[in-house]
Amino acid sequence: MACAFFWLPVCASLCRHPAGPVRRRSLRRRRPADDPASQRSRRSRVRVNPGLLFRPPSLKRGGQGLRFRPGTAQNRTIVRFIIPGTVSTSSFTTAKPTGAKPVASSRSGSRSLHKGAQTRAAILDAALGLASHMGLEGLSIGALADVTKMSKSGVFAHFGSREELQIAVVREYHAKFEEEVFYTAIRQPRGLPRLRALFERWVHRTSVEVDSGCIYISGAVEFDDRPGLVRDALVGMVRDWHAAIRKAILLAQEVGHLVPDADPDQVLFEMHGLILSLHHDARFLRSEGALARARTGLERILDSFATPAGRKADAETRQTAAHAASAAAAGTPVPGRKRA
Repeated sequence: MACAFFWLPVCASLCRHPAGPVRRRSLRRRRPADDPASQRSRRSRVRVNPGLLFRPPSLKRGGQGLRFRPGTAQNRTIVRFIIPGTVSTSSFTTAKPTGAKPVASSRSGSRSLHKGAQTRAAILDAALGLASHMGLEGLSIGALADVTKMSKSGVFAHFGSREELQIAVVREYHAKFEEEVFYTAIRQPRGLPRLRALFERWVHRTSVEVDSGCIYISGAVEFDDRPGLVRDALVGMVRDWHAAIRKAILLAQEVGHLVPDADPDQVLFEMHGLILSLHHDARFLRSEGALARARTGLERILDSFATPAGRKADAETRQTAAHAASAAAAGTPVPGRKRA
């Protein structure tokens, strides 16, 4: 009985404390939260995600816990923190040094882009020639491949469809038309000199296109009742050109070369009618005097709406141009200009 009473406190102690080392509560005084030493202690306890595959080489164990030491510009590593099994480790890359030379692939890529632009320009030039003789409807990927000695897939890669090719041809024609007619004529002073220069350059362009054909005129016949993107592109280009002529007429009125009551739309309509008549008679009827009659029609328009000041400025400009042409033909320097 005495033995039973002896082992009773021991069994109670074993039931209260499980097997293993007994944890003793620390008797150290807890520091307040605002204590600097406590803050350093909390900063030193760094929790590491168990899902990290590896520790970056730039993380070093220092005297006060885990410190990050960023790499230099010459040795920088891109670190990705991923969960195991989600991303392949082969996707880890290292950034190029800041002062590294460009690789050869970038130079070859720029050369290929330049070569592609040259190929597209050559295809557009051939397509413009085909469209001038056969019309926009006669333009196709197969016909263009035969002319350029390329495969159909090679031509298709630059445009994608026949409709895109037709629109690109319309835009290319408009760009060449502006360069040859508009930008050359606006070098003349405002008023009748500029308006006459616009018409003369327009007449010259039409006379050159007698054998090949004008895409504006042939396209209007082909797409007059066919709605679509090609027709919209054609209409937009022609309206832009008409707007430039109309602005030149308004400027002539502002400087006093045309009477104020002249209707700009009527003047534009009559000038455009002369161009259409010239193209019809010269290309379809093969009339030899079509060019002279077009210029005579312009003189009648200007006589109806020009002011005395406008006629004087126009005459002076034409006289100066005639002297310059004769001097250039004779090989003598033009007054006020330097010979190249």
